[in-house]
Amino acid sequence: MEQRQVRGPVVELSGNRRAVVDGCDGILDYGEEQVSFRAGRLTLCLSGRDLRLVKLTESAAVVEGFLQRVEYLYP
Repeated sequence: MEQRQVRGPVVELSGNRRAVVDGCDGILDYGEEQVSFRAGRLTLCLSGRDLRLVKLTESAAVVEGFLQRVEYLYP
């Protein structure tokens, strides 16, 4: 299968308990029910309950908890 270059964030889900976000530019909102990231021109929102940010680097983050929704919001 041919691979193409991915633009924007890459989100890897492990069931509904863990999300690894690679390619984020920063955190816009952080709480137990929602974590929002700036990712270029779009906003990536993870929603659920008991969410916690367990790792954060310059361009990646790991969120754990009960994930219920992943949204990509464009301006």
